[in-house]
Amino acid sequence: MRIFDMDYFLSLAFQNRVLFLLSLAIVFLLICSVIFAAYSILLRIRNNRKAAHWARLETAWEQAILEVLSGEKEPLDLQQRVGRKDTLYFVDFVMRYARRLRGQEREILTELVRPFLSRITERTVGGDAERRARAVQTISTLGFEEYTDRIIAALDDPSPLVAMIAARALARKEHPQHAVPVLKRLHRFQGWSRNYLSTMLSAVGPQIAPALRETLMDAGQPPQARAVAAEALRELNEFRAADDAVKVLETEQDRDLLASSLRLLAQTGRPEHLPAIRSLLGSPDFVVRAQAAGALGAIGDHQDIPLLREAFEDPSQWVAIQAAQGLKESGGVQTLKEIADSDHPRADLAKQVLMGEN
Repeated sequence: MRIFDMDYFLSLAFQNRVLFLLSLAIVFLLICSVIFAAYSILLRIRNNRKAAHWARLETAWEQAILEVLSGEKEPLDLQQRVGRKDTLYFVDFVMRYARRLRGQEREILTELVRPFLSRITERTVGGDAERRARAVQTISTLGFEEYTDRIIAALDDPSPLVAMIAARALARKEHPQHAVPVLKRLHRFQGWSRNYLSTMLSAVGPQIAPALRETLMDAGQPPQARAVAAEALRELNEFRAADDAVKVLETEQDRDLLASSLRLLAQTGRPEHLPAIRSLLGSPDFVVRAQAAGALGAIGDHQDIPLLREAFEDPSQWVAIQAAQGLKESGGVQTLKEIADSDHPRADLAKQVLMGEN
């Protein structure tokens, strides 16, 4: 029997080393846990102190703002009480009031934050998209006239969100001239709803119609942008754009652009525009055929009833629906009745249109 077993000794030493390293790891994790717990407590204390600080400021500012709005005090009295480190929060606080006020009261708030807006404009560049978007929204609400150029520049921001906030600020009926830069950048918003964009632009009012017509006729613009212009012109009921829409029908092939131009003609077209509309009843695209049938029914006459009757037989249900509506609107009610009383596969559709359900 060996008095000194080297293998046993080495095995025991290895086990002790493992236990030692495991103990060190446990102690390290325990220390980290204590540090993180202490940091969390300190962070909570700091946040609570900051929240209490903001609450005290808001209480003081709210009373002071009411006094400024009522005329009891001048804006300068409150401006002098705002510390430099509190300016961003102060502007944000005033912004909450500004959203609820209009007219003279809004102007007073604008004057109140004017000395501090330069710091906000610095935040329209750099940083994350959310910060830039908030900065653009703030200056468009409280400093539009002074910082119009900065808002226009935001239309080219890499973030679509920032660009859209700038577009909404610029497309207002109070200053229709500033909507033109938005039109020139409609390609930035191709992922947005066309209805949303057209409604935003038409809200500017009739003053924007010439620029919309120019966009509609600009072959250098993407078809989607031109389609938005056509929809906005339709919402504005711009009759002068009907001739432009016909030129689009004669020269373009894009489905959305043709469909929007046909919808524009359905509302603003005249009898001399009918040949261009009739020619698209034979389009290979069912969307275009459907809109052509709708436009033909809106401004056509009795001589178009046979064409609409033929369109009613179209393989596309959507074309048939538009043709049926067109028959009803253009005086082809008798034709619809004959179909409804027959064993035609679409007799039910004719009945529904006659009853006003479609």
